[in-house]
Amino acid sequence: MTAAQVAALYGVWVIAVISPGPDLVVVLHRSLVGRRHGVATAVGVVTGIAIWLAAAFAGLAALVRVYPQIMTGLQVAGGLLLASLGVLGLRGWWRSRSRAGLAELDPADPVSPDSTPLSPTQAAPTPAAPTPASLGTRPPGTDFVRGLATNLANPKALVFFGAVLTPFLSGEVPPGQAVALVAGMITVALVWFCTLAVAASHRLVNERVGRVLPTVDVVVSTLFVAVGVAFVIEALT
Repeated sequence: MTAAQVAALYGVWVIAVISPGPDLVVVLHRSLVGRRHGVATAVGVVTGIAIWLAAAFAGLAALVRVYPQIMTGLQVAGGLLLASLGVLGLRGWWRSRSRAGLAELDPADPVSPDSTPLSPTQAAPTPAAPTPASLGTRPPGTDFVRGLATNLANPKALVFFGAVLTPFLSGEVPPGQAVALVAGMITVALVWFCTLAVAASHRLVNERVGRVLPTVDVVVSTLFVAVGVAFVIEALT
């Protein structure tokens, strides 16, 4: 490939990587909880990208063109997976909301039966307000799996990657150069999503968005359900 062809390839790739979609949403969402959560999600997303690139490089994209029913099955599975992630998010939000409700003291009976009565001069403790880091926290490994699943839920990436990698699949590029170019594409994606995670997890962003993070959880989870259902409907019609 000439330098101009490589520049065109990476230009198209950069536009594709930074385009809004479920990957961007999930990385931003988890980054609002904390930097390590956002970075773990970003690494999961890029791992999914690497898997789709490897599948396209191996010829799976060409196989899908010959047997369209494979894409139908992948799209149905991906839609169900994305919708399941949304349902799990909504369920987690509802559980945290229920726990918060149970933790609140009854204004008519501020003293718990198992607690020591307060003296007339002793003020009742004020419950600490939730912080962004305490809302929706989970082990970073779980965020990695969520990012990976979100990316793999969109099999249309396989078709796009197959089109981008057509020169590689036709044997016009030596294997060593092809591997180097694909590695560069993965690096570009990793830098973009990790930079996004670091920026979105900045303290100033958390201070502004932290108070509405539960609402963000609901919106993102509902969006995932809607997109997943749309994937399934599109595949079956």
